Amino acid sequence: MISQRSPLPEALRDLPFAKMTGSGNDFVFFDGREVPVALLTQPETIRAICNRYNGIGADGIVILEPASPSADARILYFNNDGSSADLCGNATLCSTAMAVELGMAQSEGMVLMTGAGQIRSRLVKGQPEIALQPVTEIQSTMPIKRLDGEERIGFTVAGIPHLVILCDDADRIAVASRGPTLRGHPASGPNGANVNWVSSMAGGRWRYRTFERGVEGETLACGTGAVATAVLLAHWGLAALPDVVIRTSSGRDLVVQLDVLPGESHGFQPTLKGEGRVVFRGRIAQL
Repeated sequence: MISQRSPLPEALRDLPFAKMTGSGNDFVFFDGREVPVALLTQPETIRAICNRYNGIGADGIVILEPASPSADARILYFNNDGSSADLCGNATLCSTAMAVELGMAQSEGMVLMTGAGQIRSRLVKGQPEIALQPVTEIQSTMPIKRLDGEERIGFTVAGIPHLVILCDDADRIAVASRGPTLRGHPASGPNGANVNWVSSMAGGRWRYRTFERGVEGETLACGTGAVATAVLLAHWGLAALPDVVIRTSSGRDLVVQLDVLPGESHGFQPTLKGEGRVVFRGRIAQL
């Protein structure tokens, strides 16, 4: 007998959403004041919404809720496999724009609550900027065997853990086959890490590609991956500060501003600048 998946609850029908993109990293956004949050945060619901063939299609979903008194809005972020994540850089860029649209925050400055702590952000000429927590956990090298074309491998935590691999040509990396091996490497910690490959471009830019845990595949962009990549490039003495320009697989650039932490501190204070664009709006009919 062929088993059939049970239909998702009728309560999902007619729920309003916005599809947003941050340099190709795409998300389905919900206003937490208008939707059943407990239902939308169920893994089965998330997977159905993010399914690119039978659903809306996305790398993850975001629910924005008012937060007080210490923050303007709270970001609930879930990967498309149904798992939650403490932080997603591009989702936070998109949330900055959406929080203003929904009247939860002012464009000139806001505080967003994430699983990785508070993030200060704003819109500058319509473009979102987010000031991330200082990045201090940085390892120049990792006990991981490199393949041909991989020059060095480092590690850092930019809200979530990332491996960064300097290579000859990021576009030639077999991300689909190499990514799963490194994503769960024991040296990355018990929960694994996102994996980023980076190579130099003309004009001082850097090309990178990311294999994301939770998505379990390559995404067109990764905000925290861009930050982690810029941090390692600066730590290795390869990138000029303060602005490190990272070219994503969508062809758009993310700009990571890095300020060296003062005094005896070790690390960087990053600001991420990028896209937060609504692609379309709709209501769920049937999943």
